[in-house]
Amino acid sequence: MPTDSDRHRILCAGTNLKIAARATGRLYDRAFAPFDLNTMQYAILANIARAGSIPTMALSDKLSIERTALYRALAVLERRGLIRTEAGRGREQILSLTDTGDALRLRAKAAWALTQEAFVEAFGEDWPKFLGMLERARAISERLSEQGECAP
Repeated sequence: MPTDSDRHRILCAGTNLKIAARATGRLYDRAFAPFDLNTMQYAILANIARAGSIPTMALSDKLSIERTALYRALAVLERRGLIRTEAGRGREQILSLTDTGDALRLRAKAAWALTQEAFVEAFGEDWPKFLGMLERARAISERLSEQGECAP
């Protein structure tokens, strides 16, 4: 039986996750605005830097972003001279940062660190549990999607 608080609460996991993701994305987007980056662009730069170079498919999988959306983001970063692409096997492209891209990433990383620290600190001792729950939600969603259990 729903309680009074349940009547005013959104109970859908998908809706709640989207709302939280949009709010969190806006927080990080504000931090990256002085660098003319958004959260996804920074994530792309950071993950390319971490790998040194990475195939587009591997980056798409790592960030769980559809390839077409990734290609659009990569085109912007490449036009700005922040990344370079080289031919890989078949149609695959290998991504790496330019010196300009790495310098911008390093400057933006300071803004990321301040935002990340404030966000994690707000969770306090619940941060590891929250992070684990997010990882679990992703894994459950991927498993259910692969099994087709939620499709009409």
